Amino acid sequence: MSTPLATATAMVRLSSIPGRAILSARGHHTVVDSPAPLGGPNEELNPLDLLLGALAACGTFVCERVAQEQGIALTAITVTCAGDFDPRGVCGEPVDPRVQTVRVRLELRGPSQAEAALLVAAFQSRCPVYTTLARAAALSVEVMVEDL
Repeated sequence: MSTPLATATAMVRLSSIPGRAILSARGHHTVVDSPAPLGGPNEELNPLDLLLGALAACGTFVCERVAQEQGIALTAITVTCAGDFDPRGVCGEPVDPRVQTVRVRLELRGPSQAEAALLVAAFQSRCPVYTTLARAAALSVEVMVEDL
């Protein structure tokens, strides 16, 4: 018998401020802004910040958990993710808007080199955000139009 898949859901609605939306998931809410080139106020995190931040946060938590499981003395961790993309694409120019390269930097305090290698391997195999980005996921788009 196979284990059923878990489902994560997030919803975003425009606010009354152009270029600003409210992201909701599991009863929590946060403001997301469109970047300035798209006419957004650019005062809050933008969607690309959230994508890179999700990867960094997931990596942090996976490493923390594996360190606990393995008895690794991990006293501090900082994960930094950077992505390179051509912003002209999101502005409508005929160039590929996707993130071309993602760089992840894990700064660990406490583990040995061998333990650090174990943490990185766990991050690369257990983090759903990393494995999704590294292997690509199937995407579907559903459009629902609400009458006024």
